[in-house]
Amino acid sequence: MEDDSILRKLETLLFEAESAGVFTDTNFKILDNIMRQYWLIVKELNEITPNIFNNIATNGIIDLINRSNLTESTEDINDKKGHYKDYWDYLTHSIAITISYIKNYLPENSPSSI
Repeated sequence: MEDDSILRKLETLLFEAESAGVFTDTNFKILDNIMRQYWLIVKELNEITPNIFNNIATNGIIDLINRSNLTESTEDINDKKGHYKDYWDYLTHSIAITISYIKNYLPENSPSSI
């Protein structure tokens, strides 16, 4: 695997997610796409180091999916905006935490292989 490729992907996803902070139908689709990409990365990280990434790979992803579904199913636009903000906050925080875990909790030689 290319040096730091997962870390770079996560940083790119975080930037893209931060750019979609205001609810629109387009931003919701963008955020869902980012969440799917993030899930695949977390799944890979969990396979490499489950003792660090298991909680994110299970509970964190389930929470993200639930927040996405709640946003999508809500009819009232004001409620939808509120649910979207919650979804956006949780996703950007999750990506940032994952970046932090990679930088701070993996052994020195692991980040270069991630």
